[in-house]
Amino acid sequence: MSTAEVVRAVGGVLEAAAAGGVDDAYWRSQMLSALSVCKLLAAEEASRAELGEWLEEATGPILAARGEEAVDAERGYAVAARFSTLMAGLRAAGDEDSRAALRELRRVLHELCDREIAALATAS
Repeated sequence: MSTAEVVRAVGGVLEAAAAGGVDDAYWRSQMLSALSVCKLLAAEEASRAELGEWLEEATGPILAARGEEAVDAERGYAVAARFSTLMAGLRAAGDEDSRAALRELRRVLHELCDREIAALATAS
């Protein structure tokens, strides 16, 4: 089973338990919250590869123009740290080419956020 399938299965168990008439309203709400988290995690996991490929493609030309290697989206934390350092350097440089690259990276990251939100909206 994929990670997304496992998370959906756990969510199904929680949903069934919550529908089973748990008397304690607090615990029932906790199970429903856990179900919601499972659904969101499943949607995020299902979109991970597509979003990663898009990020690699969208940032490739920006990075190449600066003499930087392309990112490997599979290494999420390393990519985030690299972008943070790169963006700080671009801000510090202050020349027009750096400002243009910074604007383009910000545009890509904004679109990535929009794509992630759209993926989360598919949670079911």
